Amino acid sequence: MADALEGRSTGQRIKYFRERRGMSRPVLGGLVGRSAEWVKAVETGRLLPPRLPMLIRLAEVLGIDDLADLTGDQSLDVTALTRGRHPNIAVIRAAVQRYTVSRPGRAPYPVATLRNRVAAAWRTWHTASDRRSEVGALLPDLLTDCQDAAFALDGRERRAAHAVLADAYHLAQHVLVNAAEPELLWLVVDRGMNAARTADDPLTLAGAAWTVGMMLRVAGRMEEALSLVQEAAGVLEPYLPEAPDEWLAMWGALQLHSAVTAARAGRGGEAWAYWDRADTVARRLPAGYAHPWTVFGTANVALHGVSLTVDLWKSREALRRAEAIEPDAIPSRERRGRFFVEMARGHHMAGERVAATRLLLRACDQGVDAVRWSPAARLIVDDLIAKPPVAVRDDVRDLARRLGLAV
Repeated sequence: MADALEGRSTGQRIKYFRERRGMSRPVLGGLVGRSAEWVKAVETGRLLPPRLPMLIRLAEVLGIDDLADLTGDQSLDVTALTRGRHPNIAVIRAAVQRYTVSRPGRAPYPVATLRNRVAAAWRTWHTASDRRSEVGALLPDLLTDCQDAAFALDGRERRAAHAVLADAYHLAQHVLVNAAEPELLWLVVDRGMNAARTADDPLTLAGAAWTVGMMLRVAGRMEEALSLVQEAAGVLEPYLPEAPDEWLAMWGALQLHSAVTAARAGRGGEAWAYWDRADTVARRLPAGYAHPWTVFGTANVALHGVSLTVDLWKSREALRRAEAIEPDAIPSRERRGRFFVEMARGHHMAGERVAATRLLLRACDQGVDAVRWSPAARLIVDDLIAKPPVAVRDDVRDLARRLGLAV
């Protein structure tokens, strides 16, 4: 690769990596909040190379670990710049990387007790304003106790314990994403999948596929993500005619997952086909239903409709969809924060930076995590800080203060 990049400008390098990943200009532009024409202008040298925040975003989307591969300058680790380090990460890492060959010296907690603790932690994730700190503080002991039970028990109880352990690893992935190094995230999702395989339960395997698929998508491995998630949906399908709500919701969540993946690959028709499947099954669920951790239900399907249109570079349509959503109907602070971020993305794409500023503040009202740990939101924040709109200069300062950033 070094020989292929030798002597190339930053724009030419962007084109090289874009084509190597099979991305069109509209797809790359949509993923970084710019137009296809902007991508072409950068690649051909009609525009100067982007500033550092945009270079970092391009490196993330193109799967580049070292910014020097884009700029040709000195090495600069992209993950060190794009992912903060939450104070809970060290103790969570220690629990995840805990190795032992001896059975616990005490009796394990009953599986039902552990299941209730994991469910309570998921509720905290969706209701707390400082969710990463609150759930992050619970995770080390929760992971340790679930690991011990999965190791100590036998037979049917052992499989049940592994199902709960898999669920705990899925929660850990949520806490760690964009806040820890990729190596730790891959270890977490891999262990979650291994626990699900030991549990040998279709619903547990589907949940693991949903979580692994997230990491595959972040890594740009779109086809692998779609294949895995749809394989998991196929495992659930024989049970759907008489399935309980949680099984229907997981199948629907897998369809939404595929919709987002297809949209980020620039395949709009395919994305909306998956979204339609999710919408159909969501309407079979009781009014107001939300899956315990994917939050799948009619409100989440509507939210994903906004996300898809933003990802497909249709900001006006996204905003029209958003106007029909009552934020309080979204049964999760985490998802409400995401809703306001998606609206901010739509307005920012349309050049409406005042509206984007105020919506990011609304997102912070649901917990600053919604903005602090979102690469897309932070890209907007960087732009606002660099060029604050005069009418909302004080709001930009307030936004930066709430995120702990200097202005």
